[in-house]
Amino acid sequence: MTIAEALIFATKFLEKHSIEDASLEAEILLCHVLALNRASLITHNQQTIEPQKYETLKHFLFRRAQHEPSAYIIGKQPFMSLDFFVDHSVLIPRPETEQLVEVVLRVAGHESQVMILDVGTGSGAIAVSLAKYLPYAKIMGIDSSEEAIKMAQKNAEYHKVSDRCQFIVGNVLEPLKNVGTAFMAARNKWTVPIFDLIVSNPPYIPTSEIENLQPEVKNWEPRQALDGGKDGLFYLRKLIEEGPKLLKKGGYLILEFGQGQAPALKELARGTFKKIEILKDFSQKDRIFCGQI
Repeated sequence: MTIAEALIFATKFLEKHSIEDASLEAEILLCHVLALNRASLITHNQQTIEPQKYETLKHFLFRRAQHEPSAYIIGKQPFMSLDFFVDHSVLIPRPETEQLVEVVLRVAGHESQVMILDVGTGSGAIAVSLAKYLPYAKIMGIDSSEEAIKMAQKNAEYHKVSDRCQFIVGNVLEPLKNVGTAFMAARNKWTVPIFDLIVSNPPYIPTSEIENLQPEVKNWEPRQALDGGKDGLFYLRKLIEEGPKLLKKGGYLILEFGQGQAPALKELARGTFKKIEILKDFSQKDRIFCGQI
């Protein structure tokens, strides 16, 4: 079977199983199996596929037909023009979150020696991207999942920024209460603001809406990275209430949030931040909270 024939077969198979963007998904899987980029896939489309690789492709197609995301199947996902390792322990990085990173880059400034905290770091996509594009920045990532922290560390090492990234296990901001004198002046008290910027893409989907999500999301991605509690604001509320206590004067809290949540966030932030912006995503939906204390 040639590459061209395999693409036709894979596309039809995925269409039969109601997979969106079947032709693109077929290309992604075949590129990975053959270790080719998309351009080479086209220019070498008459090349014959080895039987073993064809069997691997069929196995991948079967997994995708069960609505398992391609990123988990091939074990990586592009984000900010970088490749990130992912598995079922972490949320798959999304284009909307690239905008979150771009806001942080703009606020931080390329030459700044900033200290940044990434809450709910997951695969480390935000933290590692910031370390990659801000050569003088130091980033700490927190996540409640030990498996996610291992994945973030793996990505930091792969992109050669592990010397400027530190990852710790913990829930939201709790770990920073006991880090010691390097971060806090007194045990269990928010007394010394240390970060120039806190960024987070926290769980923000209301619990009742999880079951309405696409099967690729609700059946495969970690629920703890999605579920934002009854109103979707559980983690966002914590970050807005407690985050400023860890920021230097003039520091920023930058958050990704869900549809319809902007008014509640602005109300929560009133009186704490001297400047608040709500920024829109590519679809012109309110998506990013940017507050300066």
